[in-house]
Formats: sequence, C-alpha cells, structure tokens
Amino acid sequence: MEELCFEGALSVKSVINHRARTVREVWIDKSKDSKDIDYIVNRCKARHIALQRVDAEQLAKKAKGKTHGGIIAFASPRVYDRLEALHLPEVPFLALIEGVEDPFNLGYCIRTLRAAGCDGIILAKRDWTSAEETLMKSSAGTFDELPILQSDDLQATLEQLKQQGIQIISALRTPFSKPMTSVDLTQGLLLCIGGELRGLSRVVVNATDVSIVIPY
Repeated sequence: MEELCFEGALSVKSVINHRARTVREVWIDKSKDSKDIDYIVNRCKARHIALQRVDAEQLAKKAKGKTHGGIIAFASPRVYDRLEALHLPEVPFLALIEGVEDPFNLGYCIRTLRAAGCDGIILAKRDWTSAEETLMKSSAGTFDELPILQSDDLQATLEQLKQQGIQIISALRTPFSKPMTSVDLTQGLLLCIGGELRGLSRVVVNATDVSIVIPY
C-alpha cells in the first residue's frame, strides 16, 4: 500500500486524532519544542503510534515541502466512509461536492463546510491518493475529521437519502431558484455544490428538491 507523508502540526494532529487512516510513524525535529509538539507526543503515546525525534536534515529529506515546521507523519491513504455506517444526528446537514477537481479548492470547500456544521461530505468516486497530502493542508486537517463518502452511483445515493427524508438542495441558478435566505434550512438536507466549470451533473439536477442562489 502506498504511504503518504503529512506535514505540519495541523495535518499531523488531524492524522493522529481521527481514525480515517493507519499511521505508521511520526517524526519530530529534535531541535524543536512547542505546545503543538507536546500535544502530538502525548497523543502518539496514548494511541501507541511510533514517534522519533530526528535531525532537521533527516526530516527535510523525507518532507516534500518546506512548511512542515519540523513535524511529519507517515500514514496510509484515507479510508472512506459508507453511508449506511454513518451515525448521523437527527437532523443531518450533508454536502455533495461535484466537479471541484483542484485539491486546494476542494480542501477550502471541506474546511468551510466543517465550519458551517456539516456532518458529512459526498464525493463522486475518484482516486484522490496523490492529492491527499495537499487536501490535508488546504482543508486545515478537516479532510480526516469529517466523514467523507465516495459514491460510484450518485443516483442511487441520492435516492437513498431521499428515502431517509433528507431534502436535496442545490446551489443552482434557474428561473425557479429561491434566495438562500428564504429557504428553510433547519430540516435534514444535502447541500449540492458544483464546480465553476461544469456545475452540477444532470443526475443531481434531476434529483434536486429546491434550487437556491445567493442574491447579488
């Protein structure tokens, strides 16, 4: 299995705190000391994760960037969640992100949705392994914190959610779209967001219960 290298305190804390992947080892620059490092050391001990204090030069050879701050973690690719295995609240707020292919933009979407209280994210099935290190940084660690599902059949996934009473709300400009502030968002919902190039697919558009826009 391919091994990834996650860099920086935020990414490493997320990797060791959430069980979305297997963590093999954490390296910390032996010349560094901080509250973040103390926290990471204690969490590694609690979770029985191997940890080494290494020379800065040794760490720099393994790191892919220069913003690691003396902290890196070696871990497996992420394990994605299954819809039927999610423990959702009584009134879930889910999001579907479609057509956002740049890992920086996708990471920004994920961290924004997390800040808005999102309970889980659905993506169309794709191998994101080569982009996960970037996704972890751009999402400020929330890529591992939030449940993320990959669907290879969006139509079936949307139908399953509808059967659970979840409303499909799409950010979509049509003659019938409603201003976001006029729609009841207090019920269980799936917010569908499309990339700026292609927007939402026909499958998602056809399944939409309410289309919303941000008036400007």
